[in-house]
Amino acid sequence: MVNPTLPGASLTTGPVDWQLLQQSAAGVVGFDLAGVYRCVAADLRVEARLVHQDDGRPVAGHDWSAAELEPDARWRLRWPAVPAGGLYRLETRVWRDGVADIRPTRGDFVHHLGVGDLWVIAGQSNASGTGLGSAADPPTLGVHLFGNDEVWKLATHPLEDATRTLHPVTVHGVFQGHAPWLAFGRRLQQRLGYPIGLIPTALGGSPLAMWQPDRQGVLFDNMLAMVQAAGGRVRGLVWYQGESDCQPGSCEDYAARFAGFVAAVREALGVPDLPILTAQLSRFTGPTTASQERCWSLLREAQRQAAQASNVSLVPAIDLPLSDEIHVSTAGNVQLGERFAQTALRVVHGLAEPPAYLALQSLEWLPEQPSRLRCAFTRPAAGWCRPGPIGDFALEDATGLATVAVVGLDDAGRVDLELPRQPVG
Repeated sequence: MVNPTLPGASLTTGPVDWQLLQQSAAGVVGFDLAGVYRCVAADLRVEARLVHQDDGRPVAGHDWSAAELEPDARWRLRWPAVPAGGLYRLETRVWRDGVADIRPTRGDFVHHLGVGDLWVIAGQSNASGTGLGSAADPPTLGVHLFGNDEVWKLATHPLEDATRTLHPVTVHGVFQGHAPWLAFGRRLQQRLGYPIGLIPTALGGSPLAMWQPDRQGVLFDNMLAMVQAAGGRVRGLVWYQGESDCQPGSCEDYAARFAGFVAAVREALGVPDLPILTAQLSRFTGPTTASQERCWSLLREAQRQAAQASNVSLVPAIDLPLSDEIHVSTAGNVQLGERFAQTALRVVHGLAEPPAYLALQSLEWLPEQPSRLRCAFTRPAAGWCRPGPIGDFALEDATGLATVAVVGLDDAGRVDLELPRQPVG
């Protein structure tokens, strides 16, 4: 709210404190400034500039610039190419000529402004954050949050804080905890050198249908509303969902329905190749039936298949510690966020960032031994450790589970499995 009684320049249009703006492919963003001025002088200029928040240096090409003066004591200025980076401080002032006091008159300021990448957070409770426990994961200048109160702020846990929310559809009611995305944003910021913005839209317990615009779609609509309120443009989407679809009648067609969700998001945001990073489900340690266990396996396989699509990437979570029977713990979330960041750095930004986890790269039958399947993983950093028999692999097909034997292992990341029968289905 502008105070019309203040002297000098006041802002009515422009960025706000803590806001992050999505850069273009050229690494810049343009935005408009407008406001009013109150000053008694025959000859005056309204000016604005950007400086680096940490030391006050003017941003190259954005030192004091004169605004266009309009009727009714209004002013307007456009900066077409503010470079990626920050944090910046926006300063305004009124410069008066022909007066005894040559000091400029005050103007409004905007603090902690940045230009970088914005990421949407979507999915269910492991995306919104319910991890318990403690771990070093502090707030970091340059990793900011567009909260569900539609206010930009420093990102801190819990990210899905419902205080003063304008989006009650994402209020689950369960106490919110720790999420992976602060660690995700911090790692990206450190590696890329510009700020990262987070837009949380996840809802605990939500099935995929609530994200499908051709079905229930309420969370899909809410996600788009949050993106528009944050500026309308994002760099990508991080996704952790699927637990609520681990049931008969829902898991079998998950891959096709998720592909439809991906296509709908890209069409709605106008980015045909929008990067989408998705977690592969972790474990469920509660009581289950054989049918439920099979659904969890089918869902993970569906996620693996979905990640074969263009610009969809899979991040494993099955080995991470839990804080209850289904939710990744605080320590596990820090690891998961760093895994997501490594994936983004590698597949979105093309940087050399080998994963710090075992990731399946390919499967192939050995032609000379048709009962053997070769699994190629990312190369273990220090080679395999094999103190005894390995029982970590199993075959599950349309007829059920079957134990397999590890018959080959090498430090290039290849594992050869001897199967007791040919897979069915």
